[in-house]
Amino acid sequence: MKVLLYTHEFPPFQGGLATTSYKLAKGFAKAGIDTTVLAPGYSEEDAAADGDSDFAVRRMSAFTRNHGAPSPVKEIAGWISLSRYLSSNTPDAVLLVTREAHFAGGISPLDPRKYRIIARVAGREAKKFLLGQRFKNRVQARFMNRLYRRAHKIIGPSESTRQMFIESGIPGERVGVIHNGTPRELILREADPAAVRRLREKYGIEPSEKMILTVSRLTRGKGQDKVIEALSAVREKYTNFRYVIAGEGRYEKALRDLVASKRLGDRVVFAGSVRHEDVWIFYDACDIFAMVNRTIPSEENIEGLPNVLIEAAARGKPIVTGVDGGGKEAVEQRRSGYVTDGNNVPRIAQYLVELLSDEDKGREFGARGKQKMLEDFTEEGMIDKYLGVIGYRA
Repeated sequence: MKVLLYTHEFPPFQGGLATTSYKLAKGFAKAGIDTTVLAPGYSEEDAAADGDSDFAVRRMSAFTRNHGAPSPVKEIAGWISLSRYLSSNTPDAVLLVTREAHFAGGISPLDPRKYRIIARVAGREAKKFLLGQRFKNRVQARFMNRLYRRAHKIIGPSESTRQMFIESGIPGERVGVIHNGTPRELILREADPAAVRRLREKYGIEPSEKMILTVSRLTRGKGQDKVIEALSAVREKYTNFRYVIAGEGRYEKALRDLVASKRLGDRVVFAGSVRHEDVWIFYDACDIFAMVNRTIPSEENIEGLPNVLIEAAARGKPIVTGVDGGGKEAVEQRRSGYVTDGNNVPRIAQYLVELLSDEDKGREFGARGKQKMLEDFTEEGMIDKYLGVIGYRA
């Protein structure tokens, strides 16, 4: 069987969809499928990384980069690359990941009689485009809908995403849910105390200090700003903590200015971009993982189901997350963490204080979260479900 995975986010780019795309390609190749990835080029180092993979990677031009080239430049550049590939190759299945791929797939004459077409979607596609109000986004949604109508199956990472696609008019039987997953080995692996100690020392975190962590791009909807605001109230009741923000993005200056205005410079650490293979040490080093994501009405965006929530829970950490999107499907309220309105700063502060002050509760929540990941959110289970969707038969 031959599969083409077409995406506009792929390593070395750091992001949830890049991680998902890589996991899918790796899983398909491990199953013995002849897998090709069509992905943006980022640097001269791409070739070395791609050469170590069990699947082929065809790099598109830099114009196709997400978070780089503007629309519709990147989508048209992607459409050209996709058309060129399909002109000389006939895969059994085409899996399109990222909104840009869906747009390009809607332009391209993908024939469902020739390929099994699968669209892997996120909440953003429905919230911002199919259900969005801006004229430009509605125009793009028309092309995306052309792909969705041709697709044999549309797969989202959460029930929240599925419901938004149904709300947009797509029949429910055509939209499925496959949760993101973490490898069982990483869920069960013991933490490395020496690596944890080195990381905490690197950022000046004392052994006695509790560490709150967020791993994400620095954008408004991810919630780092609301955690920072909550820390002013947290500090009145609990002072022995540090908040580590791992990631980069256009919102960094605003976050740094907010930290300065709240006089939290001694409590907040900006760690910058972290490679996915290194992020596990951050999870192991922290005591609480916080990602209080929220919908920004002006941006018409929403989280599908962040990989980082699953990864942090897999490492046995209690979670504080936002109610918008699919996070509540991975975090059980008052059993493995807390789910709250991402704009409710007093409630965020309350939950952080509870977990900072009660180590037993944190350990209990973390253990329950890890067990849930083993039961419902393994990468192996995710891949098995996708193999069924693309029509693979062992």
